[in-house]
Amino acid sequence: MSYSNENIQKASKVFFYLLKNKIVSINDTLGNEYIENLEVREIVKTMADEGGLIVFHVGGNIHLVSNSYDSMFATSYTHMKSKYKGLKKKKYYYLANIIICIFLSEIDKEKFVRLRAEEEGISYYKLEEIITKTIESWEKRTHEEESFSKDWALAIDDIHTLWTIELSHSKPSKSEERPFSISADTRLGLIHEALKPLKDEGLIIDMIKESRIIPKDELYERLDYLYHGQERYEEIMSLIEDTKGDFLDA
Repeated sequence: MSYSNENIQKASKVFFYLLKNKIVSINDTLGNEYIENLEVREIVKTMADEGGLIVFHVGGNIHLVSNSYDSMFATSYTHMKSKYKGLKKKKYYYLANIIICIFLSEIDKEKFVRLRAEEEGISYYKLEEIITKTIESWEKRTHEEESFSKDWALAIDDIHTLWTIELSHSKPSKSEERPFSISADTRLGLIHEALKPLKDEGLIIDMIKESRIIPKDELYERLDYLYHGQERYEEIMSLIEDTKGDFLDA
């Protein structure tokens, strides 16, 4: 199909804006152009497909994300390490992924819980407590169930050693802007580092002065479109929720 030069230029503006910012509101001029102009939409989707990316409209926003398979923009450990200096070894990267999953398990709930999370956020200190209890519970299970770590493809021994032994407890910050140190060698600091990709994607508000993280609508849009119904995501969320149930009952 042949497209006009004008629409190719418009589509390029939309695509490269999305490539840089990942999200654009449908109320924005570029977002409205994508919604209202079929040719622009088709061109943007073609450009995304060529780069191994997925573009989709959900709620009030248009999102651009990497396809986890065969994408030139896929996020590897090497790329994450270069962008986020706190993830200096693979075990930090593995632990950061667990931190993100546990954070998501706290906010990805029924609608009324979502609304409360959006208003109040999740405390850094509460998140640290849940992470600690979850990892300790998993470490205990590795001794009770020989194949637990292998079955779930989780480097539990490395994660447990890093979180409980190598990372120090939170330290006071020398800056008035923060209540605690954001060194990735501390627990709260690594939580801060782990959630940076979500902040950079415009999916959370990191209110570090108040020691809390607030999920945005855009995060729920991503979860609803990309992750709900995905087997691995649902399995990990179920494992985390079951684990929380165990230590809450204890």
